[in-house]
Amino acid sequence: MSFSEILSGSEVGKQLDSMTKNERLPHAVVLESRDKTLAQKTAGEISKVFFCSGQNKPCGKCLGCMKAEKGIHPDLYRVDITDGKQSVGVGEIRSMISDCYIKPNEAVNKVYFISERMTAEAQNALLKILEEPPQNVKFVIITESSTLLLQTVRSRCTLFKLGDVSSTNENELNEKAFDAAKEIACAIPDNMELPLMLAVTKLSKDKALTQRTLEKLSEIICESIEEKYMPTGTRPQYIQDIARSLRRRSLLSLMDVVLKAQTMLSQNCNMNLLTTWLCANIRQSRHNKGGYNG
Repeated sequence: MSFSEILSGSEVGKQLDSMTKNERLPHAVVLESRDKTLAQKTAGEISKVFFCSGQNKPCGKCLGCMKAEKGIHPDLYRVDITDGKQSVGVGEIRSMISDCYIKPNEAVNKVYFISERMTAEAQNALLKILEEPPQNVKFVIITESSTLLLQTVRSRCTLFKLGDVSSTNENELNEKAFDAAKEIACAIPDNMELPLMLAVTKLSKDKALTQRTLEKLSEIICESIEEKYMPTGTRPQYIQDIARSLRRRSLLSLMDVVLKAQTMLSQNCNMNLLTTWLCANIRQSRHNKGGYNG
């Protein structure tokens, strides 16, 4: 099956088909979609391309394609959450990296699927292997929103957005979410409880707005982390204020709080409980004693 068929003739499907035909499929791919089934199906087709031993890839008939179709190929590695955690941690990523240097069992390539959310520390551990992978090692990262990924991770991958989510309502929601996320972000450096509480509690009655606000807040924190490590002085003032006032470990802890809040939201957590938890844990991250100023 072609990518165009899977993705209903979309431009992304045509682009993936063209890359496959010209043997230009990237070694590190991010599939962004709210439809996890669609993303998983697309990821499976990508793995067939890398495992196929036929002439026109993916042929769908060779042993590699058939094993990939069933998800039982020995060179397909899935990075899963362990020990009852909410996100993939640095330990799971380091285990994956160690496996990257082991030769494939039977195919030319090895393919690694990451379909669970990752902590900021796990994403940082992933950077070097994405930039300098061993020969014939491929990565497919599945996410409901690319804003959950650090910009440094996104820059080392090729992003494919599956499905058209653009509409007037979407644009309005994005604007409201950005304003809400910015209000929360601006309250963090001042360490004032009331402004932060007021900003967060505005989300308690709108799940869709909360979800999008958390995505935007994640993006703001990513920029703040980058400003902390690589200051430019050109980013918005509230980004610079966060980067200047928070320790590096506090910023990473803040990212983990947002990831946890997104998980709670996806599990239909009570909205009042979620916003109370979010407010308390943002403040706790602000006071993280670990790390160092820089």
